[in-house]
Amino acid sequence: MKVHFNILLLSLFSIFQAKAQETIIPEDTLSKKGAISELKYIKQSGFANASSKIFSAEQRFTISGFGEVNYVNYDGTISNKNSKEIEQYYSNLYRTGVYFGYKISDKFIAMSEVQMEYLHDGTHEGHFEANVEVSLDYLLDKHFNIRVGNYPLNLGWVNVNEEPIAFYTVNRPEVERTIIPSQWLEQGILFYGELIPDTEYQFGITKGMRGQDFTSGTWIRNGRYTNWTEWPPTVAFNGKLGYGHEDRTLLSIAGYYGDASGGYSFSEGAMSGQSLDSNLGLLTVTAAHNIGGFTLFGLYAKGWLSGTDQIYQINNEIVGAETVGYYLEGRYDIMPFINKASDWKLPVFVRYEGMNTHQKIDSNLKPLIGQEGVVADPKDLEIISVGFNVRPKKNWTFKANYQFRNNRYADAPKEQNQFELGVGFIF
Repeated sequence: MKVHFNILLLSLFSIFQAKAQETIIPEDTLSKKGAISELKYIKQSGFANASSKIFSAEQRFTISGFGEVNYVNYDGTISNKNSKEIEQYYSNLYRTGVYFGYKISDKFIAMSEVQMEYLHDGTHEGHFEANVEVSLDYLLDKHFNIRVGNYPLNLGWVNVNEEPIAFYTVNRPEVERTIIPSQWLEQGILFYGELIPDTEYQFGITKGMRGQDFTSGTWIRNGRYTNWTEWPPTVAFNGKLGYGHEDRTLLSIAGYYGDASGGYSFSEGAMSGQSLDSNLGLLTVTAAHNIGGFTLFGLYAKGWLSGTDQIYQINNEIVGAETVGYYLEGRYDIMPFINKASDWKLPVFVRYEGMNTHQKIDSNLKPLIGQEGVVADPKDLEIISVGFNVRPKKNWTFKANYQFRNNRYADAPKEQNQFELGVGFIF
């Protein structure tokens, strides 16, 4: 599964650009409204509301985006911080994404995003991350379209629907931060379209992940290529079948399988001169149903990873060979009981979530847990979130929730309950 994608993608971009020049839209055929105009909330396959703006816009160029600020307060002191990552114990999060869309022609649309986030633990520790997303869509027909570039993988819910109005807890669900490491972008090509009304498909080919950077606490999260200019000699496949819409009834199944060796070769030890042999598989199922003001939303994710014994030889991290996560959320808008004439929404919600980062551990690694120098942070989390949103407009949300958290691993440190506050918007 060793393939270099740079030549393929550059060739495709060249072909698309040449074709686009043949069908450039005359200046007077597009509206000359401002770039920052009202969202139409029409999603393009594989994109969220704000990132889809250019696809339904009348103007040639659009600017859209989102922002969120979150605060987390823990009931007690977080233990073993030296063996954890700040993603697991930050107290403040600042995240923003700005999308730039350009309509080259009626068939060729370019979309790019610059996303930045900063996490910090009070005043002690901080972490900054920036991602760049660049893609070009060739819209041939509603049944078949092509996307080339750096795009979000359509696994689960939040990885594509990353904007804060798309989920109801202050922070993203634990399952979709760890097992599905949102936000997860990859370079490659995607084919997508409509099979029958309300039913879509996607099939993509991308580069693989960096297994040498996987960790015990956050599984595959650190193996994403956050630098979109990196071109590892690995390949992966992803696909999705989806039906319906989250405002009515939704059901989707998505999968991923790929080489996670990251081009790593051992330079010492028993495997000196050999390459890391690791493959990653993921399966996700997402469902939602709405009845009046009540919504039931659920997600299931299952992960498989081979070569965890070899990854241990690289970084002394005991990474799960199998993982599983799921959540079920019920929410109800109570604003009609308070003020029937109000356009505001006040959804209250309860979510039950489970996540096991070490559902299966390599038999050779299991006895090493607890030994000096071995990094093992197994989680079998049970999380109950209770909270509400105040939504004065469709594109604004103020959030608050409390989480009851329990790590069911017998020898694991106590998991602290936490109170969260946040605000988010899209434009």
